[in-house]
Amino acid sequence: MLFLLLLPVPALAQTADPTPTPNPDDGSLPIPRVHTVADGENLTYIASLYGITIEELLALNGLANADNLFVGQTLIVPGGSGEAVATVYTVGGGDTLAQIAAVFNTTPTAVLQANRMINPAQAPAAGQTVTVVSRTGSSLPQPVTGVPHVVAPGETVTTVAARYNIAPLALAAANDLPYPAYLFAGQRLRIPDDAPYQALTGEWQQVVLRPFPIIPGNTVSIYVENVLDGRPSGQFGDQPLQFFPQGEGYAALVGIDAFAEPGLFTLRLEGSGSRPWRPFTQQVQVGSASYGLQQIVVPEDQSALLDPVIRQNEDTFLNTFYLVMTETRQWDGLFTSPVPDAIVTAPYGDARSYNGGPVEIYHTGVDFAGTVGTPILAPANGIVVFNDFLELRGNTVILDHGQGVFSAYFHLSETFVALGDAVTAGQTIAAGGSTGLSTGPHLHWDLRIHGVPVNGLQWLETNYP
Repeated sequence: MLFLLLLPVPALAQTADPTPTPNPDDGSLPIPRVHTVADGENLTYIASLYGITIEELLALNGLANADNLFVGQTLIVPGGSGEAVATVYTVGGGDTLAQIAAVFNTTPTAVLQANRMINPAQAPAAGQTVTVVSRTGSSLPQPVTGVPHVVAPGETVTTVAARYNIAPLALAAANDLPYPAYLFAGQRLRIPDDAPYQALTGEWQQVVLRPFPIIPGNTVSIYVENVLDGRPSGQFGDQPLQFFPQGEGYAALVGIDAFAEPGLFTLRLEGSGSRPWRPFTQQVQVGSASYGLQQIVVPEDQSALLDPVIRQNEDTFLNTFYLVMTETRQWDGLFTSPVPDAIVTAPYGDARSYNGGPVEIYHTGVDFAGTVGTPILAPANGIVVFNDFLELRGNTVILDHGQGVFSAYFHLSETFVALGDAVTAGQTIAAGGSTGLSTGPHLHWDLRIHGVPVNGLQWLETNYP
């Protein structure tokens, strides 16, 4: 049984339950016996292995007879008990101490003690690892289900239980409360349900960050759900978050600059509708990236293009396109390579020195090998918002994919689209070339998130948002 660890409140002395409630901190939480599914095993075999019925196994694990088992799946086995297992857990986005404790059937205090931490406010950051003594019967976390309910003034265990058509005793047990118990306004309860549950604060229902690990140059997706009506807002580090509808909630994308200093970034979430949302804050670990140094030799006839004023003016001009916000998301699923099967000749993120000069910039995109005339494909659906010649980038096409996501194609020999065209994934939009500041035919492919250059190759492997 997984306990959601909320602070208990005093019970009514005259009606206290005569059966003592186990104190989670004294190690009396039951540890279930679990079975990890191996290759070739089925429900019939596992049930016979423990001398139980298939029906018992299905009921305890919330499975239907038609559900397929998978290798590595853990099943709780009726009867018997397991052992505590020490393990290491990587903290995810939205993970609180209460959440980590819940999925490992332990307590916040035990998690703090295992990591020699004293202050609960110094909870480990998302992306960091913590030591946990798991009491789930295995080293794996077990999902917690339910929906959140925030107690309104005047509500009691009985009225809340009646609202959700459950027994008051079941509500108390799900929240590790003695019964009967006083509730206080603003207290968060877990209502038993089949939906995945996160032990968050206030009315927040889901907070998910991905993918980990997070390093400079990566794109981070932040998905949230809140019980209250309205729209979320927030900030990641020094960047404001722009949320757009996604499924049952909202998603925001944020790009991390390749020159960003590794360390702890603060994620702050809030929002408002008919009333303001209570903020949620979490520290997020941004690791270090191992980018290299590119020494670029520019011929004398192009050396004038190394004037930093030219680059600054061109960057400022392009930001008038990159920072435009359109609500509709054009892309669907993974991006595809703009030059399929081509070799990457210069990766994203490497610092750059031109003709032995100082390192002041990094490579904002990915260079693909090619010749003059190599077909350049749109990696996703988008709208052509720029199609012209630039001093440094040469012939350039920029696509708006919606919701702050732009891709750009530099050094082209010719283009096959017009301003305002709607292009589809895989459509030929241009031909490779060597126009602008270029030492040979290739495609420079830029991907921007709210103006921040990110590693486009990540988008070929990760489905955003």
